[in-house]
Amino acid sequence: MFTTTAYAANTADSIIVSVADKIINPLIYLLFVVAFVLFLWGLVEFMRKSNDPTARKTGQQHMMWSIVGFVIMFGAYTIMNVIVKTFGFKTPSSSSVDLNTLGKDPIPK
Repeated sequence: MFTTTAYAANTADSIIVSVADKIINPLIYLLFVVAFVLFLWGLVEFMRKSNDPTARKTGQQHMMWSIVGFVIMFGAYTIMNVIVKTFGFKTPSSSSVDLNTLGKDPIPK
């Protein structure tokens, strides 16, 4: 009876960690890259069109919103790590595989 509960908890842990590692973290990394490119775009726009006040304002806005995006994504990444570590989910890098139990039924009958 207790092994079923433990097995279900391990399955929930592995699902949450898999979603975080395979979907959420790569999405956050991609958005970091997009924000960095937007920041560079705004910087180039700000410098190239330094004589035009409206173009400078647009460049400043691109840089500002990309920094806001960095802050939001850093916060999301931090919150995900706090949740994973607070509830004690095992990350794939910290979990160990017992070679003696591979291929065996995890729930004894």
